[in-house]
Amino acid sequence: MKRYGLITLTIFTIMILVSIVRLRIPPLVAYLLAINIASFSLYGLDKLSAMMKWQRAPEKLLHIVALAGGSPMALLAQQFFNHKISKQEFLVVYWIIVLVQLVLIYAIFYTDFLKQIF
Repeated sequence: MKRYGLITLTIFTIMILVSIVRLRIPPLVAYLLAINIASFSLYGLDKLSAMMKWQRAPEKLLHIVALAGGSPMALLAQQFFNHKISKQEFLVVYWIIVLVQLVLIYAIFYTDFLKQIF
């Protein structure tokens, strides 16, 4: 996990720095862009590892990156690389993550959820 975690963190960090410093993208947008590029890259790397019979990225890491906001590109990567699309257990966890994210987005933007907390 360390190797894949470091690769993912490196891609994420480079994208954040380029987005904010060089392209002057607002931090939240830069974060979402970076985490989604890192997510897509991680799926691609895991697919390559599977084909080459190398050590694989743990599913836990794939889920963590999706949970951190990379779920849109994780879905695209699943289809693009034809990867993890037949593992039912993996997909159940992935779709639970997406559902939780959608509920949170709804609660934050369409209700007084934040006002009740703060």
